[in-house]
Amino acid sequence: MIHYIIVLFIIHVLSIHSINADSFQAKNMSLAHQDDFITLLQQQLRMPHYKKEVLPNDFSYVSQLITFGTTSNQPPIYLRSVIKMFSNMLKSSHYVNAYALSSLLEQLPTIVNPYFSYPLTTRFITNSALYDSSFTDRFAATVHSALYIKFSTEYESFRQNPDLFLHNISADIVSLAHEEMEYVQIRNDLIRFCDIALSKLIWNPHDQEKTWEITKKIAVQLARLVEHNILDDSNDLDDLYWTLLNRYCYFLEIAALDMPESFYKALKFDMSSNSSVLFALPEQDFIIESKLSYMQRIIMESEVRVYGFQHGLLR
Repeated sequence: MIHYIIVLFIIHVLSIHSINADSFQAKNMSLAHQDDFITLLQQQLRMPHYKKEVLPNDFSYVSQLITFGTTSNQPPIYLRSVIKMFSNMLKSSHYVNAYALSSLLEQLPTIVNPYFSYPLTTRFITNSALYDSSFTDRFAATVHSALYIKFSTEYESFRQNPDLFLHNISADIVSLAHEEMEYVQIRNDLIRFCDIALSKLIWNPHDQEKTWEITKKIAVQLARLVEHNILDDSNDLDDLYWTLLNRYCYFLEIAALDMPESFYKALKFDMSSNSSVLFALPEQDFIIESKLSYMQRIIMESEVRVYGFQHGLLR
């Protein structure tokens, strides 16, 4: 049922923003032939053209499907289905446009936030600080509050029928635990999606310093996911930062000879001013090379390659 809803909405979206003029000639098909159109649409989404050329440059369908879910009050499993579907399609992509991903990340806190409203938990806790706490702290406080409220307001029910009373409390606790687990699953799905996208990022060497600016912007946008409690563990943010940094350093390695001397000077000056949140997060693994040291080393090695090529020492 969830996947059917997703497909129906994609029909609406693609009828407005078709991938190309020839792909969706049946977009005005009558409802009587809707099943045939759904089959056609499924075939289109399976085509390498969409997964390898369209999706890497345009995540608008992702954001539109998520927005549809929030505005139509779809359950959390709907969001998980959307993220999972596009995560798997993204695995077929050879690259991801950095600007396209940044555009999606800019919208993500707003469009996903309704799925982190804790409707059951808010019935028992009023301290907003608890929503920024860890799962164990928040859940313990919620259960404590639920037990206190139940016993203080329904004690007579407990005396008259303790088995029914305890059964109802148990059901409430199970529902609270289920709500928390749904949020954990959504977070894991979003982390997986972001990690896949970050690991495939590309930049245009002709943009020079702008490639670093959009990378820093992506780092800020990832940090906003923590601020909005979409991510609740700094370790997860650190992992995403490492994926982002490794990908950008790989770009520096393969594009080293295409970059002017001014590019490297700008990067070194920027890092010396500590202007990026990419390096502000405390290192989680003190044994290995830090993110800042790693990037500084890659820049130095790239400069050496440029110097050697310009002076005929390297080919």
